[in-house]
Amino acid sequence: MISLAADKLEEARQHALDEYPYECCGIIIGKPDSDKDDILFRCTNIQNKLHEKDPETFVRDARTAFYIDPKELMGILREAEQKKLAIKLFYHSHPEHDAYFSEEDKAMALFDGQPTYPEARYLVISVYNREIRDQAFFEWDSDSQSFEKRV
Repeated sequence: MISLAADKLEEARQHALDEYPYECCGIIIGKPDSDKDDILFRCTNIQNKLHEKDPETFVRDARTAFYIDPKELMGILREAEQKKLAIKLFYHSHPEHDAYFSEEDKAMALFDGQPTYPEARYLVISVYNREIRDQAFFEWDSDSQSFEKRV
């Protein structure tokens, strides 16, 4: 079980409220067995820009989708590597939707049918009418070959 700092989880929840009615997205890096050095990155959701530029490819806007700015993602990956920290958690919000791991979420978390970050957890935060209604964690289960909800 990956240990996560409670203040970082609260910060992710606040990020979801701050970005409403759009989906937020972010990453927490740290040491897998400790929450002392956790670092949260509020990532930029560029889904609206992509949708505006190419609506045929990017059908949904940021109210129902997210796309982490690739430059930010590469910077976070470099920082994690330099500090010898792991990606512990990817998070995003579902404005006006429940906290579930959608088919789109699964597709983004997989490469060639396998998880891109098998040790990472995924947090989905449900926000309705500017209030957090629920949240759910998901982890890769190698037996079922799918992302399973965890407590």
